[in-house]
Amino acid sequence: MSNASSSALLRPKLGLGASLALILPIGALIIVNLLPLFWGMLTSIKPESVIFAMPPRFAGFEPTNAHYERVFVSGFAQSFMISLFYSGVAVVMALACALPAAYAFDRFDFPFRQSLFLLVVASIPLSLGAAALLIPNYVYFVHLGLVNTPYALPLIYAAHQLPMAIWVVKGTIEGIPRELDEASIIDGATRFGVLRHVMLPLSRPALGAAGTLAFVGSWNEFVAGSVMIDAPWLRPIQPLIYSFIGFFGREWGPLTAAATLAIVPILIVFALLGRLIVSGLTKGSVKG
Repeated sequence: MSNASSSALLRPKLGLGASLALILPIGALIIVNLLPLFWGMLTSIKPESVIFAMPPRFAGFEPTNAHYERVFVSGFAQSFMISLFYSGVAVVMALACALPAAYAFDRFDFPFRQSLFLLVVASIPLSLGAAALLIPNYVYFVHLGLVNTPYALPLIYAAHQLPMAIWVVKGTIEGIPRELDEASIIDGATRFGVLRHVMLPLSRPALGAAGTLAFVGSWNEFVAGSVMIDAPWLRPIQPLIYSFIGFFGREWGPLTAAATLAIVPILIVFALLGRLIVSGLTKGSVKG
């Protein structure tokens, strides 16, 4: 009997009631999450007079691209490209530091190793943003002359995403047998050679997962981007979107158009690398 047939026989079969109990909550969750996205995309192509129509109209209007034109006139393309630069550099920096750090935490014994790793784990919420650190970071960056420079946000984003990246990569390294390290060293490899030729290839799923999460966290960051950068040509995309919420009210058309365009890179990243999140986070769950 083939492996596929045997695994199919081992799968438990759910009854109709159990299937509905599983499908209905998942379907409701999908609708709740996708409905605002659909409504925002629909609003972005509605004429101004239709946006505020009551009752709301889902069809029966002539789509317009005026809101998208307004967005691009405001400098959206520049902010889009600079945000790609910020996020890409932050991902590279975070992963370049996360792999050796995770390797050291798992393979070496050094003073305060456990305490330092607990500090790393406690710092994982930084990947969601750290408004509490904004003022000290701003003071440091002012003294260093890095405010309003292309280097400020990549450094902050990389620092915020690094703890999460270390944690994800360490989970995979824990599942890599130490015998591979020993065999490589016996063959003449240095620790750097082990890291490059053994750990790097075997940790690619974890690096992909950490890189995907780091990109999304950096792309969506708002607080640091709105404080550290004043120059329009260095402004990231999230503060630009917020600029359509003005003193005299929200410009719903341009606001939803900018938000719709801003989610395109995230959708592309998840479409290309989404599987790595699951494989990278679960690869180290069973040690070899």
